Amino acid sequence: MIWPFRPRPALQPALAARVRALAPSPVRDQTLDDDWVVVDVETGGLNPRADPLLAIGAVTVRGSAIVMAPTCEVRLRQLEATAADNILVHGITTGQQLSGLAPAEALLDWLAFAGGQPRLAYHAEFDRVALQRASLNALGLPDRTIWLDLAVLAPLLVPQGPGFNRPLDDWLAFFRIPVYQRHGALADAYATAQLWLALLPAARARKLTHLRQLLRLGRQARWLNSGQT
Repeated sequence: MIWPFRPRPALQPALAARVRALAPSPVRDQTLDDDWVVVDVETGGLNPRADPLLAIGAVTVRGSAIVMAPTCEVRLRQLEATAADNILVHGITTGQQLSGLAPAEALLDWLAFAGGQPRLAYHAEFDRVALQRASLNALGLPDRTIWLDLAVLAPLLVPQGPGFNRPLDDWLAFFRIPVYQRHGALADAYATAQLWLALLPAARARKLTHLRQLLRLGRQARWLNSGQT
């Protein structure tokens, strides 16, 4: 069966030029000392395949430090705001949702910031799917970058920690990482980046210093989990 052709959305010339200028996303074997992009998204619900993408937050980790500037924080303009109970969760007000950036512009800001670097996230599949869906709809661009899920890597690297299928807050508490703000895209990306820094000594102690090694470790965890079902 031939997959249905998805035409690229018609973009204004300036936005189309930005799409063409985006850095390619090569698969390369970087080390822990290279740049890693840590990202978090806020959506209008719990289903990344259906609920609207509201905001993207991201920071860069370089070596053993979080790069404080520049960071990425964009809100995507919505045709209508999410329900009040949802606003209580993500904190993005009705006015902020209706006055954000046009989705294509916001996503291009995010992609220009992230470049082709591997993405780190906590429960990364949620973020990946939400971003992929929004990027396809607004820009016609698939996601060809590499993702690592700290919700999987953390319990593999630190088995004495809270374990699998635990919320990010449990791991932050385990490492005594102070949290001054949560449940905003940039704040959660920063918290996730702090967790990554806390995991680096364990990765180095096991000589897991390359991207390919971490990918292999994550695949082993998925294989073990599938064997238990």
